[in-house]
Amino acid sequence: MAEAEGLVLELPMKNRKSPSRDFGNWRNYTMVIQHNVKGYEEFTKLVEELEGHGQPVHVLFSGGKNENGESWCPYCVKAEPVIHEALTKAPEKSHFIHVDVGERAYWKDLSCPFRRDPNTHLVFLPTLLRWKSPQRLDGDRCSNKELVEMMFGDEE
Repeated sequence: MAEAEGLVLELPMKNRKSPSRDFGNWRNYTMVIQHNVKGYEEFTKLVEELEGHGQPVHVLFSGGKNENGESWCPYCVKAEPVIHEALTKAPEKSHFIHVDVGERAYWKDLSCPFRRDPNTHLVFLPTLLRWKSPQRLDGDRCSNKELVEMMFGDEE
């Protein structure tokens, strides 16, 4: 199901476990609107659009992927399945933005805008944060299921 703002993911309710990966079998679900953006400009444009909507926005920053869909960032590869599974804890109609920060050389450059922007101020990849909130997980902590679920489940 697609909307103008992004892809709507139908996920199981917060207290319900999925018997399978077949989304069609879930009758009760919360909807998380997922966005995938590449680069700093796409990211800043999207968050500006979402800021006035009043819904929580969670952002995952991760290393770019090659033509085979593999990221150069091993911590990102490890964290992504944990984070996507934990999206079931996210508030209904919240937004989840997956940001591809680009190639390794671009990320490592100290002048990378993701590092310099006071709203993101990234130091590690992956980084999962709740936009305009002090809540943030980075590096190995993004692979910790309990921490990630708490991040999505916490109300401000």
